[in-house]
Amino acid sequence: MESSIVLSGRVAIVTGGRRQLGAAQAVRLAECGADVCLADLANDEAMSATIKRVEATGRRALPVVCDVTRRGDVESMVQACTRELGGVDILVNNAGISSRETLMEVTDEEWDAVLSVNLKGMVLCTQLAAKQMIKQGNGGAVINLSSSTGLNANVSRGPYGVSKAAVIMATKLFARELGEHGIRVNAIAPGFTSTAKIGGRDGTMFHRGPEETDRVMSRLALKREGEPIDYANTIAFLASDLGAYITGVTVPIDGGFTIP
Repeated sequence: MESSIVLSGRVAIVTGGRRQLGAAQAVRLAECGADVCLADLANDEAMSATIKRVEATGRRALPVVCDVTRRGDVESMVQACTRELGGVDILVNNAGISSRETLMEVTDEEWDAVLSVNLKGMVLCTQLAAKQMIKQGNGGAVINLSSSTGLNANVSRGPYGVSKAAVIMATKLFARELGEHGIRVNAIAPGFTSTAKIGGRDGTMFHRGPEETDRVMSRLALKREGEPIDYANTIAFLASDLGAYITGVTVPIDGGFTIP
């Protein structure tokens, strides 16, 4: 895909990058000229397939096994990216897990798992990648994955919604802290997505039913589901010089779902 967004000479990390939204993000960044480190829990067939897609653009791809909740893993990820690809200029905090529990019913284990991956993992990755960006002295861009569920109270997504709302505040705080170093920190809030499934704790996959699909579709101003490329395009824009004066914001990409 030809692109007017230019990321040539830059290196990006995409966490949760081996499939679904993360894979689309990695490929889009590569199409714009970036070399990409794909970090995920496993280096499996899905990772290999995404690596091939990135390399097909002519850019370098580096697979890294990383649990974003473990500081040592994140340190190793940043070190490997710096050593093998030459640095870190862009970080996409895509790794996350979902939950279908209410706050009244959520267990300690579910709560801890969701907040650990979605919030602690994002903070750890930003801390350590930003330190490398500061060391390099050329600024950088961090894009976090929130959710329309972080903007709207959805009872059936209790801990997930809390974690994604927290991502929005953490985005603002990091933008304040890192702005003096030329590092921009933004978030996107994806909405109803065509993949129709998202990973939960311990590898559980949540699949939408037809009633849920009909209910949400009725609220969309644009009468279609979001595609992974819709989110990837916005990430590429925010990572590029076209977004050079944007920081601390969360962009809803939801077809109008969150229109008041």
